[in-house]
Formats: sequence, C-alpha cells, structure tokens
Amino acid sequence: MKKKSDLDIERERYSRRAAINKNNIDFQIKKRKNNLIHAPYNDIYFKSLIRNSKKGFKILEICCGEGQCSEPILENYNDITFADISKNSLDAIKRNFSSLISESVRFKVCNIELLPFDNEIFDIVACSGGLSYGDNNLVKNEIYRILKPNGKFICIDSLNDNPIYKFNRYFHYIKGNRTKSTLKRMPDRKLILNYNNKFGVTKINFTGKLIWILYPLSKIIGYKKSKLLSDLFDNILPNWMSFKFIMEARKIS
Repeated sequence: MKKKSDLDIERERYSRRAAINKNNIDFQIKKRKNNLIHAPYNDIYFKSLIRNSKKGFKILEICCGEGQCSEPILENYNDITFADISKNSLDAIKRNFSSLISESVRFKVCNIELLPFDNEIFDIVACSGGLSYGDNNLVKNEIYRILKPNGKFICIDSLNDNPIYKFNRYFHYIKGNRTKSTLKRMPDRKLILNYNNKFGVTKINFTGKLIWILYPLSKIIGYKKSKLLSDLFDNILPNWMSFKFIMEARKIS
C-alpha cells in the first residue's frame, strides 16, 4: 500500500473534523472576548482585514478551514474566494455562513503550493495559521504572484523561535495532531525576513511572549489585568519569545 503523503494526512484530518463538527462547531471561536489566546485575532488580525477593505477589492483566504476566521471577511468584502485542501471544510463555510454567502463568494479546493489563479488578480490574500501547510518558498512566491501591485498579504500565524512553544508543537506531533512537514515549516523570523525581502514593505506585530504563563494566570487575576501584563511584556521582551505574529506585506513592483 502506498504511503500517504503529509498533505493527504492533513486533508483527511481536516475533512474528518469538519464532518464531526457538522452540527455543533462554534464559528465565533476567534471572536470570543476576554481570552488572551484569541486577543491577537480580535485586536490586530481582524482589524487589519477590516482596515484594508475597500469597495471592489478582491480577497482570497487561503487555508480557510471551516471559517473560524472568515466572518470579518464575509462582513467587509464582497468579491471573496475561499481556498482549502478540504472540500468538507469549504462546505462547512457554505452551511454555517449561508446568510452571508452571495454569488460573488467562490470556493476552491486546492493546494497552496500551486494556487489555481491567474497572475495579479487579488487585492488582498489572507491566511490564519496556514503557512506551515506548504513549502515556505513555494507558498510565498504563489501569494506574491497572484497579488496585484500594491496588494497586501495579511496573515496571523505561530512563531517557531521560542523553545517553549516549539516543544509544545513537537508534543502535538508526537500525539499525532501534526505532521512532520508542518512541524518543520512552522514560520520563524527568518521566514518573515524572506517575506520582507520579497514584498518590499512589511508591518509586523509580535504578541504573546509570556502567554504560557499569563493565560493560566488570567483564570485567577482576570482577563483585563493579564492583558495589561501581556501588552507590557510584549513591548519590552525580544521578538523571538513571541507566540504569534501578525504580518501585513505589501507587494511593491
């Protein structure tokens, strides 16, 4: 029997999850307030998507999954394409956001290493936690290729420089929740620098440098106090300690 590729394993994993969650998935997960884990999404990533929306803009969300981070896109853009390796995941978006789906919203099953779109057709490409699901250089070049001049790539993802967070991801790999290739492709500061060199202009936010301490502490001292501490430490501690980064990369041609 032919051994399954990591891509096949990930496709089957997310397809199963979409099927299991068919009737009870919480599509507001990233919009929950008072949670340090979700704060970078609410405070930075979603606001970046909204701030950069303009009438007539075409946006592509790659690795969109079941739409956990798609609602701000549906609420603020009209010409939308959702892309993912799992058809079940795309079907979940159609089902759970049916009231926001129009004829100008399209869905494409595809691999982010070879995006099936023409050159320079999107104003925005968005991605939440998906950069490790393809070869880093291939994905970067594909995003650059399909963006219009001055178009933006807006993403949020995990940073792999902090050994504490790196160990946690390895633990999930041992448990079978990650494939080896995604573990190796986790974004780091070197990859961010590569995006900066490729695109020309990048804006980076680094967050969650002590989230491994402050998230459990927030259960005791509350969200507001722990968020103030988190913001304080994010401002003074080095970027390699970050849990998440949010990037706006503008294509300068």
